[in-house]
Amino acid sequence: MYIDSHAHFDMVLEEGSITEDEMIKNMRASGVSHAVQMATDVESSAWSYAFAQSHADDGILFTVGIHPSSNAGSGELRSLHDFLEEVMAGGDAALVFGIGECGLDYYRMRQDAQMQASSFRFQIECANRFGLPVIVHSRDAMDDTLRIVREMRPAIGIMHCFPGDREAARKALDLGFYLSFAGNLTYKNAAPLHESARYAPLDRLLLETDAPFLAPAPLRGKRNRPEYVLHTYRHMAELRSEPLEKILDAVYGNFMEIRKHALKKV
Repeated sequence: MYIDSHAHFDMVLEEGSITEDEMIKNMRASGVSHAVQMATDVESSAWSYAFAQSHADDGILFTVGIHPSSNAGSGELRSLHDFLEEVMAGGDAALVFGIGECGLDYYRMRQDAQMQASSFRFQIECANRFGLPVIVHSRDAMDDTLRIVREMRPAIGIMHCFPGDREAARKALDLGFYLSFAGNLTYKNAAPLHESARYAPLDRLLLETDAPFLAPAPLRGKRNRPEYVLHTYRHMAELRSEPLEKILDAVYGNFMEIRKHALKKV
């Protein structure tokens, strides 16, 4: 079974070309057993919670978090913490996959670097307090991202849509992180990602769509969806010269190991 460890179902639905039920039906028909709905701010965290509640039987989990491009003033951070505390104290805590996506984005710079760093640190603190994985976004900011991770020492973390070369992969792996590769792994001009994907050990691999972004090569230019993750699995198997089943088993096992860590606190 396929796992999509990072998707934005809300953003896919915003386009209006597919219904919620159709999206879930297509995901299941393609063999995707679990997918994680990623939050980007306090409002989307609440939407993600409701979505996961509605589709718990379909293998949907969710995160609570603030993207580095989203406003993260003291009020937003306090609201995020209060919402997370409420969810973790309730009966649906097992649906929480982690905290994020959070991190640093120096490519867009929609928020200043100081706010991004403060938000990132705060969310790692939340992850540590509640015993949850932290899901990290890093774009054009790898050095600062890794520096904050070294300072804050999250117990378990995922570098989402891994953007780096082999050396960056080594540093992230040395910090105990999992590396999650998205559809851009399938692009011909992504040589550094190809090298990182071959370098990463099987027990640290995850795969994702980041839907609706980064549709894999056969569908490049289209809006990405969770069922398209199978193309990235196939490309990963080709890059590593390993059977597809080996990649499937590894990613499934890694995903469940991360879930086991989170469920210890439930």
